[in-house]
Amino acid sequence: MQEPEDRIASIVYELGEMIHRRLGPGLYESVYRDILAYELRKRGLQVEIEVPVPLVWDELRFDRTYAADIVVEGLVIVEVKAVSEQHPIHKAQALTHTRLLNKRLGLVANFGLILFKQGFQRAANGMPE
Repeated sequence: MQEPEDRIASIVYELGEMIHRRLGPGLYESVYRDILAYELRKRGLQVEIEVPVPLVWDELRFDRTYAADIVVEGLVIVEVKAVSEQHPIHKAQALTHTRLLNKRLGLVANFGLILFKQGFQRAANGMPE
């Protein structure tokens, strides 16, 4: 039986591929983020954008260390990129945000490459890659 996170990841990939095919690379990250969120909502999924990522260090609390681009169904974090090179730091950042928000799966969706599949990565926190 498929995990709910895997089902969401498949939908994100499918929609990201469709958006990339129609628009191509070269737009602002926020454009891809907002269109992806819109398409996910059209599929009936609950979507939050720019979700604050808190951090607690001993007695210090930082309420907003970063904002996760998209959180789908409260389960999967999607970090949207629009850069022409895929860097290992993108996946590492997605994993950090996934851990800090106590989720099991983060995704990197980079719309800045020639092929969308080259910029789509899983960052698993306690799930298979």
